[in-house]
Amino acid sequence: MMGVVDALELIVDEGRPANAGRFFQLGHDLLVLLDELSDVPVAWQITSLRTGSALATIAPPEDEPQQGQVLWLAYSSLASVQGGGGLPDEWSPDAVRVAHRFVEHGQPTESEGGWSPPRLRLIGDSSPSSSVQLTEELGEQLAVLQPFERRMPGSVRGQLVGLNVSRGNRASLRLPDRRIVRVGFETTLRGELKEALYQGVELRGLVKQDGDGRVFHIRAEEIGVLSKPEIRWADLFGIDPEFTGDMTTTEHLEVNRGEA
Repeated sequence: MMGVVDALELIVDEGRPANAGRFFQLGHDLLVLLDELSDVPVAWQITSLRTGSALATIAPPEDEPQQGQVLWLAYSSLASVQGGGGLPDEWSPDAVRVAHRFVEHGQPTESEGGWSPPRLRLIGDSSPSSSVQLTEELGEQLAVLQPFERRMPGSVRGQLVGLNVSRGNRASLRLPDRRIVRVGFETTLRGELKEALYQGVELRGLVKQDGDGRVFHIRAEEIGVLSKPEIRWADLFGIDPEFTGDMTTTEHLEVNRGEA
């Protein structure tokens, strides 16, 4: 059961001078993985950074401490795989691919000796004292768990609930069943997506489906804002079709009650 999670530590080249390329690559990979696991874009913070045996501590924004659940999901899922288990349903095929790349980038070169694998450690109330080691075996287990996916042209409708252009063009689309679909897009669509934020939209482009046929990602090429039709009271209550006359329900409420 998840306790209060304050942060997630990434420890690289423990006990020896850090390989700078490996450290920065793993930091980037970890942020991409957290982005894949969060419903909406999160402005993750680096609360401490140590050189030498490199250590970075990643925490949620101060005004969004509940996003610590994403750190827990990343840690506990990788710990489950390392222990011979599987991955939870929240992990899309893209998230598994990113995690595999994250682990692979932590492996040593042929010339490196006395190497110890990078590791992740949770910080917070009731957090486990152990850590997840990014070993070659973990990478092999993630490769085996990589699920099937299908790519095809298509469209998806939902509410645009998140937009992030600071770490690549990414957005989040919430479907009517509350499930989140990740969105990628070209820079030319930034303005249209920004204007459509928190509105109902239809995105058209290249979609990715999982093994159950559910869309989990779309590379948007076009966007259309879904209009809300004006509905008369008579359309909702056929028992008295002339109740509002020629006025819409909104107009009737404004005239008679001063509210919409």
